[in-house]
Amino acid sequence: MASELAGRLSAERHRAFVGRVAERDLFQSAITADEPPFKVLYVFGPGGVGKTTLLREFAHLCEEAGVPANCVDARNLEPSPDSFMSTLWSTLELDAHDSPFQTLESRSERHVVLIDTYETLAPLNAWMNEAFLPRLPRNLLLVLASRNPPMADWRADPGWQSLIRSLPLHNLSQEESRAYLDERKVPSEQHRVILDFTHGHPLALSLVADVFVQRGGNIRFRPAATPDMIKTLLERFVQQVPGPAYRTALESCALVRHTTETLLSHMTKMPDAHELFEWLRGLSLIDSGPQGLFPHDLAREALVADLRWRNPTWY
Repeated sequence: MASELAGRLSAERHRAFVGRVAERDLFQSAITADEPPFKVLYVFGPGGVGKTTLLREFAHLCEEAGVPANCVDARNLEPSPDSFMSTLWSTLELDAHDSPFQTLESRSERHVVLIDTYETLAPLNAWMNEAFLPRLPRNLLLVLASRNPPMADWRADPGWQSLIRSLPLHNLSQEESRAYLDERKVPSEQHRVILDFTHGHPLALSLVADVFVQRGGNIRFRPAATPDMIKTLLERFVQQVPGPAYRTALESCALVRHTTETLLSHMTKMPDAHELFEWLRGLSLIDSGPQGLFPHDLAREALVADLRWRNPTWY
């Protein structure tokens, strides 16, 4: 029964999947090629952009191609070599004395391991570089999904460049977004205002569609009237704000075109805003340019809409 339900769930997720044609084609060519063009596929992008959904689609493609695939969510792991290897043993259904490298090497068929939320394993970066990745068997394709871009060592080393393919994940295009909204039965006359607000961000599109389902579809979408959706977006973007000063820094960054350390110091009334600026700089929803830091469009609009609804005087 569990297997049947899992199959139905996978089929329904695949049916509702839209877009990502280039990403699907790249992965499919890798699992069907005689020799994969890379050993590691590194998918990265901000929270809610669809990394987990894409990994599920990759698993479905493996099922269709008859390629064994195993999925691991790194949030359930301790960031230690022992925990990582123990989980890998368990996922591959190996005995405790078996080596996953030798066991997989002895098999003739291709095998895929997909690891989600890889950013939580950042303390293992050195070990992954020196001990794990160099030992990957030739028939194993490793897919990593992270909020953070690949490590500088991977980007700078010609050796790693030939083994790792980076795959940045962006928002859906307008056509893909409309196809998703059609799939979710959102009235076409509402698409424009929804796209103007979500900018094709998959999680935002999903949350908006949920609003229509919950309210019977006969509504006029107004972002300021959906505080619960905004709250969910913000929780996904910023998993943990360290304190009130950080929240102020984030809200300040959303209200100006570009944020510099000097401007942030003035807005937060703190003589030294370096720590706050560096914290902003490290968030996956924040980009940087020649004039300073700025949030992704959806993040900016979500922060502003939430602030105006929650505390209009402070806004």
